[in-house]
Amino acid sequence: MALEVFDAVLFDLFGTLVTDRAEAIEGAAEILGTMPQGRWAIVTSCPRGLAEALIRQARLPAPPLIVSSDDVDRGKPAPDCYTLAAERLGTSPERCLVVEDSRQGVSAGVAAGMTVIAVARGRSFALERGDVRVVQALRDVQFEIQENGAIALR
Repeated sequence: MALEVFDAVLFDLFGTLVTDRAEAIEGAAEILGTMPQGRWAIVTSCPRGLAEALIRQARLPAPPLIVSSDDVDRGKPAPDCYTLAAERLGTSPERCLVVEDSRQGVSAGVAAGMTVIAVARGRSFALERGDVRVVQALRDVQFEIQENGAIALR
């Protein structure tokens, strides 16, 4: 089976990387620590100041890019935040992978034309359309960094 390769990975923050107690989700720091510089972002519906505080509190690696509710007029489930992240990272939406835990976020990633991993956390996801894969926990997502910096999903 061929590996799927992406130019960038776009992570939701609240519920995907941090808990409601501002603690890192199991595996979050490790995954972010493997991401090549300039090839990942945090895309969140919260304001930038709160996002930065959550990242610091959870002791997660600082992202090269944060797209927050301050950057777009329409939040999730509109695709605006994800398309803006792809643009700012200099790649096309179809070359991006989204990692999300909410229905609104999954819908936003699909609407942006991106491949989406839905982190179910014990919930069921009724998926209507788009390229969506469901995993139960963030630790179930595994990446392999290619020599050219591209990110392969295993």
